[in-house]
Order: sequence, then structure tokens, then C-alpha cells
Amino acid sequence: MEKPQDLVESLIRAAGRRAEPPEDAYRQVLAAATAALREKTARRKERLWVLWSGAAAVLVLAVALMFQWTPPGAQREELARIERAIGGVERATGDVWQPVGESVAPLTRGMKLRTLAGGRAGLLLAGGTSLRLAAETEIMLDEPGRLYLRKGTIYLDNRGSVGTGYRIETPAGTARDIGTQFELQVAGGGLRLRVREGRVEIGRAGQLLEGVAGEQLELNALGGVTRSLIATSDAAWQWAEAIAPTPDIDGKPAAELIAWVARETGHRLRYESAAVEQRAATVILHGNIRHLAPLAALDAMLATTDLEYVLGGDTMEIRARAQSGL
Repeated sequence: MEKPQDLVESLIRAAGRRAEPPEDAYRQVLAAATAALREKTARRKERLWVLWSGAAAVLVLAVALMFQWTPPGAQREELARIERAIGGVERATGDVWQPVGESVAPLTRGMKLRTLAGGRAGLLLAGGTSLRLAAETEIMLDEPGRLYLRKGTIYLDNRGSVGTGYRIETPAGTARDIGTQFELQVAGGGLRLRVREGRVEIGRAGQLLEGVAGEQLELNALGGVTRSLIATSDAAWQWAEAIAPTPDIDGKPAAELIAWVARETGHRLRYESAAVEQRAATVILHGNIRHLAPLAALDAMLATTDLEYVLGGDTMEIRARAQSGL
């Protein structure tokens, strides 16, 4: 019996020398093998590129987030201050609401404020702008110059300043004031704008509307717009007058109080004579008018002087009291 090794050798001898493959076949096989190798190498490089690209993207994102992230100190930047609260007024960071009471309390970015039934609030915004909230109103402070009105009614007095003013975002549109006093109300998917001074622009669904002093715009939920007139001295403004921030008039001339009252009540100021106007500039007042409505404050302060006022339509005239000699 042949050994396995001898058997293998005899089989090889019987097969003879292996024929060389045709040149064309050889080249085809070589080309296919080379292509396969290149493809494999390319896939490997592609995987490496994807890995490096992903790492680079993560790095870019991390840098971007680092610049966008607001440090805790900036989050505490004061955007407004509660100057007066009447009735139920609450504030929250997140979803936890707490009563504010009647205290001067700072409000920072992301804070929410709401008034309950019968409640009202007066805020002092950056730059001296007055913001007032009627009952059952909710707002959120976003950043300097912008806030969100979720529901209810606000009154903003930008003290006649000009420029881009404030942006008031609401579910029914965006209002932007340009040096003005105005009231904005959100209810039932609609929006009502009353302009007392200056002008206000409202952007809604690609539409830009403008309201000017003495005008009221009502935008319903379907996009309809109704315009009407409202006097700057109309009784409808009285809720905002009652929560107005009162100036410090102790040691100040009567003319300063008179000018403030005229603007807060929407009246055109007129003096009976040049002598009366001069008298108002020289009479010095003493005391305070804290928490008094504008006309009540004027009544109280002028009672100690030889001046008085008379309202007629949209005009407030300052006169000399009878037998004052002016």
C-alpha cells in the first residue's frame, strides 16, 4: 500500500505541468482584484472621515452652545421691578406660583407674573418704562425690550421715547410700540389695541397694521380688523391711571405735578394766562401722593395753593383761584 505522501506525488506527476492562464484572463482578474482593494480602502477612509467629521461637528456644537449659554449671573439680570400690587398678584419661575404682596421686588429673565380676579400690578421696566397689568392678566419677561402677553390686558407707557420700543408677543400677533402709551388686550384668540399716544405696529400672519393716537383696532380670531376712535381722556383708561407710578413731588414746583397729571389722564394742558403758568412754576409743593390716582393727587396738592384746574372735554385748564390776585 502506498503511503499518503507517495499517493499525492503520483497524482501531481499524472496531472503534469499546469497551463499558464491566458493573458486577457490574467489582466481581468488583476483589474478586478485591484478594484476590490481600492474600494475596500476607500470605504475604510470614508468611515474614518465620517468619524472625524462627527467629532468635528460635536466640537463646533459644543463651542456654539458655550457661546449661547447664559451664565447664572446674566440670568439674574433685573428686567423689571414690581412697584405696586393691588389684590391678588403672583409671580413664578417655572410652574410654582407665589404671591408677591406689595413690595418692590425685582423680576428677571424667564419670570412670569399674573394678576388674579380683582388684582392689578404696576411694573417699572428698564429705562423707566411703565408697564401695568389689569385683572386676570399673565405675562412673561423674555429679555430687555421684549415680553410675552399670554392673556389679559396691559398698558405700556414708554414715556414718549423713540426708537424700536418694546415688542409684545401674544398668541394673536406681535405689537411694537414707537414712543407711546397704549393698551393691549388678548382674549378669545383676538387682539385689541388702543393707542393713547404715538403709534403702534402689529404684525400678524404676514400682515402689518398700524394704530395711531386716538385709535382702537380690534383683530378677531379669523383675521378681520375693525377700526374705531377712542378719546385719550376716555374713562376706559382709568384702570391704568389708578395704578400709575407716582412721582416724588415733595419740594418740586406745582408745574411738574400738573404736567404729570395731564399726561396720565390724556388731557391737553392749557394755562389760563402766562401769569398763572409762571405761578405754577414757582409754587413749591410739600408732601407725597403715594398711591393716589392722578386727579386725586392734583386735588390734594392744589388745595394748598392758589391754583385750581377745570376739565373740559380733552383739555385741562389751570386757573387762578378767585380772589388770588393773579
